[in-house]
Amino acid sequence: MLTPKLAMRALKTRFVDHRPFILSHLITSRCNADCETCLWKAPPDAATDELSTEEVTRLYQDAGKAGFAVLVLWGGEPLLRRDSGELLAVARAAGMRTTVITNGWHLEQRAAQIGPHTDRLMVSIDTIGASHDASRGLPGLFERLDAGIERIRRDHPKVFVIANVVLSRLNVDRLEEIAEYGKKHANLVSFQAMNELEYGHVERPIDGDGLRLSRAEEKDIAALMVDLKRRGYPVGVSNAYLRLLRSGDWSYNCHFKKVCLRVESNGDVLDCTKRGHALVNVRDMPLTEISGSRLYRDFTRRAEACSICRDFGTVEVSHLWEGRPSALWNAVKILR
Repeated sequence: MLTPKLAMRALKTRFVDHRPFILSHLITSRCNADCETCLWKAPPDAATDELSTEEVTRLYQDAGKAGFAVLVLWGGEPLLRRDSGELLAVARAAGMRTTVITNGWHLEQRAAQIGPHTDRLMVSIDTIGASHDASRGLPGLFERLDAGIERIRRDHPKVFVIANVVLSRLNVDRLEEIAEYGKKHANLVSFQAMNELEYGHVERPIDGDGLRLSRAEEKDIAALMVDLKRRGYPVGVSNAYLRLLRSGDWSYNCHFKKVCLRVESNGDVLDCTKRGHALVNVRDMPLTEISGSRLYRDFTRRAEACSICRDFGTVEVSHLWEGRPSALWNAVKILR
């Protein structure tokens, strides 16, 4: 929800203190799925140096003191962490609104734990039914995510549910079907182009050639999105973003890191302009210091020259920073 407090914090970031106000926390890189388009996962039994419950608690409390207004909790699969509900409660107590991004496998059984502390729930959907399970290497996944969404909407109706769809060869022929599912079972459907490069520590290449859509297909998809919006489907992408998808010209100035600070599962704050390079670790410097440091601000200035990422969040936040009207209007609608 776009509250006056959140709007004021965003304006303060843009025009006053220039500190990020969204904390993006990849709380674990472990995942029980094997999604074809994923750049961020490790096996569920992987040995990882994750922040402990106590360390994450300090991180979120620090974030609240540093003026962060939003926490985005993701992974990997964040619900593999049994403390995820407890930590969402910590984030809320620290004054942050919360978003959880999940594949939905554990959603129904964990709804009672996370639902009371979640403002926005983003469930990743590639396609519908068994083909979704196949694309993610996890039989029964779609049925479980469907049941999880139903449980959340029934027991926690204030949670704003988003069906998130990465555009690829896996779903190019089923986008209207996915939009129909989103219209019935979610508040919003977010379609976004596929990223093919990750700047983290472990390279996880995807079959870009096999999954990448052609320019003609992306142009047709942009036209379809416009039509779906006209017909009343809750498509949560702005016309500015669709123009990039239609034109194939993804040149923009990235302002995303000025707004959103990302922390890895081991506490690293990475420099996305230098793959695998950590600026600092939250175990060594509190977030209250990192967010206002010259080190972080110099990094955000370097990032302005980059336009590799094509996901909706990165592009749209960059458009919002520049005050583009269609992005501002879209933000008012989807953050209501």
